Amino acid sequence: SQLVQGQVEMDASGWILTDEECETSIPGVFAAGDVRKKSLRQVITGAADGAIAVFASGKYV
Repeated sequence: SQLVQGQVEMDASGWILTDEECETSIPGVFAAGDVRKKSLRQVITGAADGAIAVFASGKYV
């Protein structure tokens, strides 16, 4: 998450804030997995984030 610090919206702990489709405060920029603010940090939720982000990014290509 340090890569985008100061560019996308983050919480006080440094987690990247996203919408339900994993899109950040910058349109077309997505965050998935353990850099994203969420309540459960498991491998399966990270994989799900990736699938959601890929599907949602389709509107930009």
